[in-house]
Amino acid sequence: MHYMDVIEKLNGLRLERNMSVYRLAELSGINQSTLANTFSRGTIPSIKNLECICETLGLSLSQFFAEDEKPMQLTPNEIKLVKNYRKLPEQLRQAVSCIVNTVPDLRN
Repeated sequence: MHYMDVIEKLNGLRLERNMSVYRLAELSGINQSTLANTFSRGTIPSIKNLECICETLGLSLSQFFAEDEKPMQLTPNEIKLVKNYRKLPEQLRQAVSCIVNTVPDLRN
């Protein structure tokens, strides 16, 4: 993917979510002028910033770069859940994963 494609795709995803650059900056924790430069001047974001932007827009880096499938859209609650899950110690992550992955089996 060409670097301008990255910026165009980010801008498209941002607009699909009716999100201003200001709101994206606020939610992602990235400086507003940094994001403004990305969208107006074509300044490519760092990997760290790209990951934060993608997470704020509800997708992972791998989903962002996957060209053959449509990215999964996460709700704000699902984004919060993922962020909190990532903050857990590994042992708790495994326990939460076990519980969550068992739920579909309980419904059958």
